[in-house]
Amino acid sequence: MATNFLSMKKSSSSGGLNAMVDDGFEYSLGPPESGFSLFLADRTKKVHFIRHAEGYHNVATKETGDNNCLLRGSSPASAHKLYDSRLTAKGIDQAERL
Repeated sequence: MATNFLSMKKSSSSGGLNAMVDDGFEYSLGPPESGFSLFLADRTKKVHFIRHAEGYHNVATKETGDNNCLLRGSSPASAHKLYDSRLTAKGIDQAERL
């Protein structure tokens, strides 16, 4: 069951939204008035996204100028010569420098 946030009533005591009638649970959308919440800071995680280093499939697409060399037709993916492509020497160096 979806909750319609637009039709919720604001609490007269805190100004927060009541999720369910008479449940006592209140919350507000957006950051707190202070702009920072210790509660949220304790419950969040920082995620770092790192792009992979150069692999032989990257070299093949660079040499051909397009991604057609990665197409496999009706063959299974594991039959393609670039399936699970390994890192090049440059790629290994890139990964070591992370």
